[in-house]
Amino acid sequence: TSILSRLVEAARAWVEVGRGSVRAVSVESLEELTTSPSTRVWLSSSGMANFDQLLMYRKHELSQVIGVDIKDVGVITCNQTGYENARGDSHEVAHGLSRCISGCRATLGEGFSVVDANTSALVGPRIKVLTTCSCGNTTPDHYTCTPYTCLNGGRCIPTPTGTRCICPHGTWGSRCKVLVRHFEGGGTEQVFEGGVHGASRVGGWAWVAPIPPCADVHLSLEVLTRSPAATLLYSGPDHGAATPDTEDSSVRELLLLELRQGRPSLLLDMGGGPVTLTLNASSSLADNTWHRIDLIWRDELVEMIVDLCTGGGLDESPTPPASPAHTTPPDAHTCRGATRLPRAARVFNTGGPLQVGGLAHSLPAHYMNEGPSILRPPHLQGCLRNLRVNGQQLVDLGGGVLSRASYPGCPAADCLSNGLYCGLHARCRGSPGSLRCECQAGWGGPGCATPTTPTTFLLNSYVKLALSFTPLGYTTSISLRFRTWRRRGELVVVTSQHGRDRWAVEVVGGRVCVALRLHPRPPTSLCLTRATLTDGRWHSLAAARYGSAVLLSADDGDGDLYNASLVLEGRQLLQVDKQEGVHVGGTPEFLDVSVFKIESDFFDGCMDDLRISGRSVPLPPATNSSAWGQASVYKGVESGCGAPSACVNVSCRTPLTCVDTWRSYHCGCGEGRVVSTSNSQATCEDEDECVWRPCLNGGTCFNTQPSYVCACPAGFRGQHCHLPDVGETSLKLPLGILVTIVVWCTFLLLLICAFLLHQHHRRSALRRGASHEKEDTVSCKEQVSPCSRTPNLLELQLLKPPRANGQPAWTKNPNIADVDVLQVEVATLCNSAETHQQQKCSTPSTASQHQREGHQNLRPKDSGTERRSSSGCANNPPAGDDLRNYAYEGDGSSPGSLSSCKSSRRGAEKGSKRNHKMER
Repeated sequence: TSILSRLVEAARAWVEVGRGSVRAVSVESLEELTTSPSTRVWLSSSGMANFDQLLMYRKHELSQVIGVDIKDVGVITCNQTGYENARGDSHEVAHGLSRCISGCRATLGEGFSVVDANTSALVGPRIKVLTTCSCGNTTPDHYTCTPYTCLNGGRCIPTPTGTRCICPHGTWGSRCKVLVRHFEGGGTEQVFEGGVHGASRVGGWAWVAPIPPCADVHLSLEVLTRSPAATLLYSGPDHGAATPDTEDSSVRELLLLELRQGRPSLLLDMGGGPVTLTLNASSSLADNTWHRIDLIWRDELVEMIVDLCTGGGLDESPTPPASPAHTTPPDAHTCRGATRLPRAARVFNTGGPLQVGGLAHSLPAHYMNEGPSILRPPHLQGCLRNLRVNGQQLVDLGGGVLSRASYPGCPAADCLSNGLYCGLHARCRGSPGSLRCECQAGWGGPGCATPTTPTTFLLNSYVKLALSFTPLGYTTSISLRFRTWRRRGELVVVTSQHGRDRWAVEVVGGRVCVALRLHPRPPTSLCLTRATLTDGRWHSLAAARYGSAVLLSADDGDGDLYNASLVLEGRQLLQVDKQEGVHVGGTPEFLDVSVFKIESDFFDGCMDDLRISGRSVPLPPATNSSAWGQASVYKGVESGCGAPSACVNVSCRTPLTCVDTWRSYHCGCGEGRVVSTSNSQATCEDEDECVWRPCLNGGTCFNTQPSYVCACPAGFRGQHCHLPDVGETSLKLPLGILVTIVVWCTFLLLLICAFLLHQHHRRSALRRGASHEKEDTVSCKEQVSPCSRTPNLLELQLLKPPRANGQPAWTKNPNIADVDVLQVEVATLCNSAETHQQQKCSTPSTASQHQREGHQNLRPKDSGTERRSSSGCANNPPAGDDLRNYAYEGDGSSPGSLSSCKSSRRGAEKGSKRNHKMER
């Protein structure tokens, strides 16, 4: 087989997307450009973005397989005059038909390249190398869906204005990027690689796109680690690159950013000689807290800034400060350092990847021996996030990067991994130990589940706010949501007393800008010059100042939606006037007592969810006050963000209809419908969105009119099945939290057992006390009458049957003549209580006397009869007559009635007279 065939087959063996995806595109002879015979081979691999990095990593293995020395992979020389001479190339560059390779733009040229191989010839398209890549945003606009449009498993959906991505959980932005990555650290071992014995790093690392060859470069990142020594960034030659003994020994560019004893240290060589920069006076960054590091080189000067000189992490909770404000700026010597570069150093151009978290190979021998003394830094054990190149482009750290012993995400700083669920409309913020959920723009309330209410600004409208807290003098942040079609107007203005210092967010010429004036320095401004945000849609803004340094971002803050100016010079403090210094929608300028005009009036627009220094402030008329401020004056504002229909008196060509887009319109088919030209007649038909597979994680798509619905499998939820279902997710809690939960559960169980035991002993004591009371003699004076507590009692009395005409009743039946009658009568509580007390409190002598009287009463004497009658009616008056009459022989009245008392008295008197007669 030929060398080219062996090269393609070897590359296919390392590509995971399929054997047929690697193809040889073109072969060019470089004999005219080099002294030794050389050939350039162009390979392509569809669906693999880091194909060049994979070949570079396995360069020595590839050389052994094909039997030819491979000099470079992915390194080309830019044509400095090709772009000016080729006028037709501007179309390819503008429409993304070219690609940036090793800092140069390459595209398909005209004609073919032919390489004579004696017995055969290789023919392929000609690859044209243009000038250097742009130093701005090098990512082309995606007007159609390609394999590289959406990253990390996102699904691309075409829209009338371009494309949009449906992103999985844990990704960020319009292209589904992963912004944080965890590195496991590691050590060094002796390996045999490329025919050379040497030390190789086996710890964690990841490769990303190279640093563009620009005169002005700005790199920024955030790191979280406990390790005082670690490699953060590296770009330069590895142990297989050219050495001083070769013809390309002049290529010596190198960048190494590491932590030494917790302090950041930089080694930079741009071809004119190495320079070092270390911030030894700064505090250690190995404290398990997020810290930001910025690297800037321009005009032969390299500068390094830590945490933007705030003196702490930038992701701290926005709690009120202990002191009213910073009275002195932080010491610049502890957070900022700068050094001069050699005059020959202009552009940093290694052509190799930017290695993150560690080195895949050891440093070149000539740097270890001939260059400065370099310690071999260990690999990073921790996390790294928000890596930006040239201050704008966020680097994807997801699954598409070439890596080892590292993976996307950071469990130590993830709220869900630590048992804190932020919900659908909140994001996780903070460092380990101080994690919190922060509501996304436009959401608030408990659990961030309540949408905020926007405010419409009319002509000559403004709002003046009075803050109940004092913002820090060194840093002030402003965030909000807005929508407008207007190209000019002030959004928020914060000033000091008398307006000497000013910090404003405004719209100028259709671009969002921030303006900063710190007296006596002249005002400075920073704009998003390439982003159009005055399109009638909702956009979120975030502006922050750290001294005189300014950061501005919109929406996802990637690419053209981010800009920064880190110039820390002059005055750094701005003391905000809490009562008169905050205006929204414009600043009133009074011309007379009642006549005023609004400077830079923001009208025909809406604002929502305004936050100053991370605290929500009210926007009237929906909300006039909050915990952090109140609206002291407002004029010309309305609640909500409605607008009259723009489709009134608008007609569109059939089959299109007018689509209202908030104070504007366009003619179209509407959401979920597209124009179809079937049957030679244009009609609006439903679009089957399920063709684009919008449901993630195995969800099933059902096309509806005019949209679609996803049926999610177990463990996932959301419109596109992109969110994990917390109920189905097994949370891995840390050991400390598990131990705390077990201890608290044990304590609660013991507390419940002690309470039940106490209640059991108390009931037992009460029962024993009640039995003792029954055995004791209680004084009658200490008794309390239960008249007021028990209303109705049934009193049982043994009564003699009433006598009829002085004779015992029922004499006809001799068996029951002498039987007493048991009568149940309703008596008052007092009488029964008195009777009970008399029986209980009587002495033995009194009791015997009563017994004797009882025996005497059984005899038919006048005294006993009169005593019994008086005691039964005078002391215990019975109830009145009722309908329950008992049919006795005699009077026929109830013994307990008044008539029975009277008849019994008369009967007693008659009986007494008869007794007297008998005695006579």
